[in-house]
Amino acid sequence: MIAQRMPRDVITTVTSSNPRFLRALRSLVDEVTYEMGFSAKARGEVIQAIDEACTNIIKHSYEGNFNKKIILTLKDLGDRLEVIIKDFGKKAHPGRIRHRELHDVKPGGLGVYIIKRSMDVVWYDISPRLGTELKMVKYLKKPRKYY
Repeated sequence: MIAQRMPRDVITTVTSSNPRFLRALRSLVDEVTYEMGFSAKARGEVIQAIDEACTNIIKHSYEGNFNKKIILTLKDLGDRLEVIIKDFGKKAHPGRIRHRELHDVKPGGLGVYIIKRSMDVVWYDISPRLGTELKMVKYLKKPRKYY
């Protein structure tokens, strides 16, 4: 038997796939990562990764449909933040989820690159019957202080 540490805090939010709500998600993530003790740079990386992931869901999985659902779960595991983003749209095989070549200078196409550079662990779970779950982890780089 393996002992698994239970999350200290879990926040789950459901939002529509309308891009105008991404600002609220960014604010939520900023607050959670601030409270966890992440540096400003690390907070920005987490926010950017989640923003890029949600943008990709809206553009590719939901093909621009703003009336679909995105579920964001943030888990404070003490030494790391676990992020799960769930959509119910078109599935993409994880082997086909990649960024364009960096030397190919043009707008767009770097969301997956940004996500992978910003987070410590990234994996796609296509096992749910509907949609995809993107799971990401960001580790705290310094010990937390408790008051």
